[in-house]
Formats: sequence, C-alpha cells, structure tokens
Amino acid sequence: MAHLFAYVSIFLLVCGSANAQQASQFCAYAWHEFSNCLRFLTGRLYPHYPSLKCCEAVRTLNLVAQGDELAPQNICQCIEDMASVYRITFVASLIQDLPIKCNAHLSFPISNSMDCTRLN
Repeated sequence: MAHLFAYVSIFLLVCGSANAQQASQFCAYAWHEFSNCLRFLTGRLYPHYPSLKCCEAVRTLNLVAQGDELAPQNICQCIEDMASVYRITFVASLIQDLPIKCNAHLSFPISNSMDCTRLN
C-alpha cells in the first residue's frame, strides 16, 4: 500500500510540476531511487550485476515514467543533473546491460551525454 501511495504521489508531482518545489521533490525521489543503481552503472560493483534494490528502482521509475508523457523527460533531467553535480560517469555497456539484467524495459534514457529536451 505504501508503494501505491508513493506512485500516486510521484504521478501527481509529475503532472503538476509547474512549481519549483514540486520539481525539486520529484528529483529528490528520482535521485533516491536511481542512486541504488550507481555502483552498478559506474562499474564499481563486481561482479557486474545490479542489486535487487537497483532493479526495483528501475521498475518503480518505469511506473512513474509511464504515468505521464513528460515523466520520462523529467526523470532523464533529474538523472542528468545528478550526474553533472556529482561528476558521475556511466559505463555505456553497463547501461545496455541494466534492462537485460533487471528484466525490465527502461522508459527513460541514461547516458553520459543525455539531451533530455529531445524526448518529446
């Protein structure tokens, strides 16, 4: 039930992300979820398998991304901002492995050179 509340809350945040506070809350949530995948995507995890928490985060963010047409762009922008601020470099081959190893489609892009404005 808590997960359902979180999904609905995030969906409402994405749909009504007109103000900066809501956008900030959305990114904080996306960062929290996505941070579970950083060790895998940066190659700092051996063997190179994403954690269960990472795969759950991918599925959660996918649900959020499917809830609104702007959600994939918003998630992308949050990840891009996080990578820029913390100077995170993703390993391209591990990005490609993530949906395979988590058995989940990515509804939002991840790369070192994202242009999230091109998603719509």
